[in-house]
Amino acid sequence: MNVVRSALKNPHATAVLGLAILILGITGLQRMPADLLPVFKTPVIQILTLYPGMPAEFVEKDMTSRLERWTGQANGVARQEARSMVGVSVVKDFFRPDIDPNTAMSMVSALALSDMYYLPPGTIPPMVMPFDPTATVPLALVTVSSDTEDETQLYDVAYFEMRNRLQSITGVIAPAVYGGKIRRILAYADRDKLQSRNLDLLDVVKGIHTQNVLVPTGSAKIGDFDYQVNAHGMVDKVPKFNGLPLRVKDGKPMFVGDVATTEDSAQIQTNIVRIDGRRQVYIPIYRQPGANTIEIVDGVRSQLASIKQRIPKDIDLNVVMDQSVYVRHSIRSLQIEGVMGALLAAAMIYLFLGSWRSTSIILISLPLAFLAAINGLFFADQTLNTMTLGGLALAVGMVVDHSIVVIENVERHLAGGVAPLRAAYDGASEVAGPLFVIMSTMVVVFLPVLLLHGIGAYLFTPLASRSPSRWSDPTSSPLPSCRCCAGGCSGRAIEPATRPERQRRPAESCETIPHTRWEQRRPWAALDWEEGVSPLGSAA
Repeated sequence: MNVVRSALKNPHATAVLGLAILILGITGLQRMPADLLPVFKTPVIQILTLYPGMPAEFVEKDMTSRLERWTGQANGVARQEARSMVGVSVVKDFFRPDIDPNTAMSMVSALALSDMYYLPPGTIPPMVMPFDPTATVPLALVTVSSDTEDETQLYDVAYFEMRNRLQSITGVIAPAVYGGKIRRILAYADRDKLQSRNLDLLDVVKGIHTQNVLVPTGSAKIGDFDYQVNAHGMVDKVPKFNGLPLRVKDGKPMFVGDVATTEDSAQIQTNIVRIDGRRQVYIPIYRQPGANTIEIVDGVRSQLASIKQRIPKDIDLNVVMDQSVYVRHSIRSLQIEGVMGALLAAAMIYLFLGSWRSTSIILISLPLAFLAAINGLFFADQTLNTMTLGGLALAVGMVVDHSIVVIENVERHLAGGVAPLRAAYDGASEVAGPLFVIMSTMVVVFLPVLLLHGIGAYLFTPLASRSPSRWSDPTSSPLPSCRCCAGGCSGRAIEPATRPERQRRPAESCETIPHTRWEQRRPWAALDWEEGVSPLGSAA
C-alpha cells in the first residue's frame, strides 16, 4: 500500500506530520468556538416594526403584509415567516445557503426602509437584524438588585450603564432590559380645571411640546469675538414644568400648573421580575452567530467587576443562569471518557498481547487520530458542540479497533521471524484493504446526511467529522511498531537463528516490493527488505 510504504520509507517526514497534527490540533482546539448546537449558517434576516397600541389585525393588514411583499423581493429569499401582535410586526426572511449574510442584510435593509412611505404615519422605522434559530435561548441572565434603590434606578443602571458595556464584549448581544420601571415625567391633569378654562388634554400636550424645546440659535459676532448663543428652552427641573404657559385669555396667561400637576414618576409597568422573592431587573445575554459560548460567559463575568466600580456601591450584579455549564460539562465528559477509554483499551491490549510496545502504540495513535479530526473541524469552520463531540466519541472505538488489528498482524509477522521493517509493511498492507472497506462502509452510512437541507443538515452534518480520524491508522501504527522493534523494545525477541532457511534465502522468504519509477531512477532511495538491513538506521 502506497500510504504504508511512504510512512515507512520516510520516517522523519511521518514524525514531522505527526508533530504538525499535534500542534495544529491543540491550537485549533483552543480557538474553536464551543456551543450546545452547531452554527446555523443559512442567512435569516428579521424585520421588527413597532407601532405602540395598534391592534393586531391592523398590524397584519397595514404593516406585516406590506413588509412581506417588499422584503420578499430580495434576491435569494427561500421562504418567509411573519407574526403580528399588538403594536408589533415581526417578519423573518430565510435565504438560500449560497447567499452571503452581509448581502442579504443590505438588501432587506434597503427594501424595508423604502417601504416606510406606505406604512401608517407614526410607525417607528423598522429594525433589521440577523436572526439565529439556535440562539433563541439566552446564554446567561445578568441581574441588577439592591436593598435600597427602587426599580426605576435599577432600570436606569441596567439600561444606560450595563447594556453598552456588555455589548462591547466580542460576540455578545444584549437587546433589552426586563423588569423595573421606566422613568417618565408625567403631568396629571384635573378634568374640572380643564373644563372651567375651556381646555382639553391635547392643549396641555401641545403646550408642553411647544414651550419645552431646544432651539439652536447659532452664534453672535460682537467685535473681534464670536459668541455661541444658547436658548436654554429646556426645563432642567421637574417643578418648572408647572410654569410653562398654555394659552393667553383676556390678557392673562394660563399655565400647566393651573390645570395639572407634574411629577417625576414612571411609565405604567408591564413586566415584573422576581428573583428569590425580590423585584429585580435582568439583562438577557445572547450570542452572535459563530461566537464562543464559553468565552462570552467568561467575558461577561470579568466585565461585571469593572462595571461595579462605576455604579452605586449598594447595587449588586450577578449571573443567575449560565448555559455554558452544559457546554463545559460536555467537553469535560468527553475528556474524561476519552482518557478512560484509552487507558482501558491500553490495559486490555497489554493483558491479551503481553507487549507494552503495542500498548504504547495505541496511546500514540489515539490522540493523533483525535487531533486530526479536530483539525478537520477547525478548517471546516465547525464548532465544538454536542453533535461533533458525539461523533468524536463514537469514533474512538473504531480507532482503537483498527489500531489493534494492525498491531496484532504486525506481531504475527514478527513472531514468524520476519524483519521488523518487512513485518510492519506486510502487517499493515494485509489489513489495509479490509480496514478501508470498513471505513468506506461507515462513510456510505453517513453519506445521505449530505443530501439533507435546512435544520436537519446543520444538526447532523457534523457527525461525519469522525471519518478523518481513521485516516491516521495506516501511518500511526506501523512506523512505531517497526521503530520499537528495531530498537529492541519488543517484549518478545526475534530469533532469526531458529529459521536458517530465512537467513540463507531472504529474497525467497520475503517478496520484493516493486519499485516505483522514482526509486528506479534513485536506487539509493529504494527500501532494502533484507532482514539484516533496515534503512531506518537500526539493525534488525
